[in-house]
Amino acid sequence: MKKNMVYFVLYVVLITELLIVITERDELEEKEHVVRDKMLNSLADSYKRPVLLAIPNRKTDYDVGAKENGGAVVVMTPVGLVSDEEKKEVEFFIDVAPGGKQPADWPSGGLTSKTTNENYKLIKTDDGNAQFIAKLSTEGEFAFRAYCRVERKLPSYLPDFLLADLANRVGEQKISTSPKEEFSIIAKRQGGVKKQAVEFLF
Repeated sequence: MKKNMVYFVLYVVLITELLIVITERDELEEKEHVVRDKMLNSLADSYKRPVLLAIPNRKTDYDVGAKENGGAVVVMTPVGLVSDEEKKEVEFFIDVAPGGKQPADWPSGGLTSKTTNENYKLIKTDDGNAQFIAKLSTEGEFAFRAYCRVERKLPSYLPDFLLADLANRVGEQKISTSPKEEFSIIAKRQGGVKKQAVEFLF
């Protein structure tokens, strides 16, 4: 009888432990679902927002007379890209602003990463940003207009079942183009020897 009682007590203890484990598992799964839903909703909202182009320095000074001058550098940062695939494939476009002065040797049809020349380059970096490098040969204020364009792509690091869920939340993927942003480069000859005035005292 005592032996049966011991087995019964052990059985009750095991059942209790099993119920505790099952309850904890269910609570953990529920929390995981909540976290997953929040993550997917956040990603989906990011994809639904428009892509913007940020240009921190709207006016850049450039010394035309400097002998060792790599050119004026303007950094452009796309805002709203989500996946690494988007950062790799985003495209940038630059042209002279309407009514602006066209610099010498400016490429016909504007500048892209594929239409660079000796004096004007558009270089993409691994983080999705771009650098516009301009070697201007004449003085003046040159106004430009830039924008970026990207095909929206979901992140490849997500497993297939999460990608499918995210795709349903985002909807149809399409090409997003940022609004056009203007900036200018002010080119001047800043070198030379300055003559000091001589004062005669009588």
